[in-house]
Amino acid sequence: MSNSEHRSDFAMEYLHQFSRTNRAIYLCSLVALLGAAVALPLVSLNVSTQASGTLRPLAEKTEIRPLVAGTITRQYVRENQAVRKGDTLLVLQSAAMQAHLDLNQRQQTEKEAFVQDLEVLVRGMAAPAGGLRTQLYGQQAAQFSYQQQLLRNQLSKSARELATNRRLYAGRVIARIELEEKAFAYRKLLDEIRVQAATQRSQWQADLNTHRADLAELRGQRQKLQQEQRLFALTAPVNGTVQQIAGKYAGSYVQAGELLGQISPDGALLAECYVSPKDIGYMHVGMPVRFQVDAFDYNQWGLVEGQVTDVARDFVLVNEQQPVFKVRCRLQRPYLELQNGYRGSLRKGMTVRGRFLLARRTLWQLLFDKADNWFNPTQNGAA
Repeated sequence: MSNSEHRSDFAMEYLHQFSRTNRAIYLCSLVALLGAAVALPLVSLNVSTQASGTLRPLAEKTEIRPLVAGTITRQYVRENQAVRKGDTLLVLQSAAMQAHLDLNQRQQTEKEAFVQDLEVLVRGMAAPAGGLRTQLYGQQAAQFSYQQQLLRNQLSKSARELATNRRLYAGRVIARIELEEKAFAYRKLLDEIRVQAATQRSQWQADLNTHRADLAELRGQRQKLQQEQRLFALTAPVNGTVQQIAGKYAGSYVQAGELLGQISPDGALLAECYVSPKDIGYMHVGMPVRFQVDAFDYNQWGLVEGQVTDVARDFVLVNEQQPVFKVRCRLQRPYLELQNGYRGSLRKGMTVRGRFLLARRTLWQLLFDKADNWFNPTQNGAA
């Protein structure tokens, strides 16, 4: 066989092999394309959008502001200190408030003494053997006793004169009119004694009622002053952590309403995400969310499941120029966990990336949407 014939046979054999390879590739490609076309309406994918956010407590931060002005006498908290509801944060003092309380106490003591003395006088119409507590009513009791004694002495004298006149009248020594004059004088003294006692009792009873009313008013004023005094002790309204303490120390003067710090409340965490206006229309309560926490490598720690609980109705400006909507989400658990069981706790202030599941779309729908974006003149014109 010549060389030319040998080369011709080799070429024919090579072309034959090459043709079979092409046919196999062609058939495989055709099958793959047909399989892909069949799978387009069958295979579904999750369509999601992402939004950044932060972890924060369910309740808002509470500001520490005094309702009254005063001087700080004691301070019990420091920056980043955990506090419980009702714990005293700092105590203020006001000289005017203390002066009002001292005056009220002195007035109450005086009124109580008046009431005690008058109760004794109204009941017995005389000072006890040990005397009275107040000089005022001690003098009045002594004056009343002296006047009563004078009247009783006069009554005793009148009684003797009346008895004498009765004997003289019986002996027909004096006229009847003289006897009646002595009897009238005697009865007049009796009436004066009774009237004086009744008048004095009425006066003391009136004073007693007045002092009781004044004492009740003073006690009410003291309760009000004590309630106001409690405003000088600032207490924690919630459990939480003290933040941004102002540079105030014992001896510093603070104004009413001055910001002295904040309390970041404890409790359940939520994720607050900032969703762009182009995606806010898809958001609704109950939408599932998956969160990637920036502080933990999601390849090792995984994601946190959540659910949308609130969608803002109005936008806010971020960096004073970019409008966003706040979307709040509940977390299914407050931690991430490694495969070995070690848990990493989620904390307030951690940044997250929320992946909001918008819908499940088939490959065919996604391809059609993409083609529609390319060829739809309305879409292109809007772009």
